[in-house]
Amino acid sequence: MMEHDCKGDECWYCRVASVSVASSAMPSRRPEAVSTLKAEQKLVKNRSAYKAMVEQGIQPASLGRAAELQDRASTKSEIETGRILPKKLAGKVEEAKKELAKK
Repeated sequence: MMEHDCKGDECWYCRVASVSVASSAMPSRRPEAVSTLKAEQKLVKNRSAYKAMVEQGIQPASLGRAAELQDRASTKSEIETGRILPKKLAGKVEEAKKELAKK
């Protein structure tokens, strides 16, 4: 290490010595870093969607597809079962559930 006169926060050498490069910036050296970063981003998106639905009183089928279900599902039943249905069928399922709940 080179000796230098350190001037605290203004020391150029200390600033340059502290620079590091993220592994995701070098995908050819660490390809797993890119996939890990993408998985983490997907997990964060799913977690926030899951939390939002639970706060609304809806229990999603799984954490892994929560964001997709939140975006694509049109009924509570679709979210709770984890299956996206055609619009006409989804409406009929909701009506049938309401009928059964009355009995």
